[in-house]
Amino acid sequence: MNPEVLKVEKKINASPQRLFRAWLNGNDFARWFLADDKLHLGEVRLDPRPGGKFRIDMIVEGKLRPHEGEYKVVDEPTKLVFTWRSFMTQDRETLVTVLFTAEDSGTRITIIHENIPGEMEFDAHRNGWAGILACLETFMTTA
Repeated sequence: MNPEVLKVEKKINASPQRLFRAWLNGNDFARWFLADDKLHLGEVRLDPRPGGKFRIDMIVEGKLRPHEGEYKVVDEPTKLVFTWRSFMTQDRETLVTVLFTAEDSGTRITIIHENIPGEMEFDAHRNGWAGILACLETFMTTA
């Protein structure tokens, strides 16, 4: 893969359908999406259909940092593709693909994030997506 293509994977003990739905339901999404204690989630608006938009307001070090995009593919329960734009992509549009693959006793989630503009941004997204998947795993065991 090119250096600007990030791949993060995690196996979670839940069905592909349940995990996929957690990405689409705004109330559930707002409960699990944060990656660490330095971030706070503001408003979350999801319109999970091809052409639908989303906005996730994160509060980072006291500043509002919107993360926005458009859903390109919503193929339940196996594939979700959306654009992703934020201050950490230098307000450039990037592309995120989330794959849900059933495995024995769970699902492997693979996040592929393309067109990340720089090394610092790449590292931040690698850590962010890994943390987000860890939060999703915790949510699945407590929800």
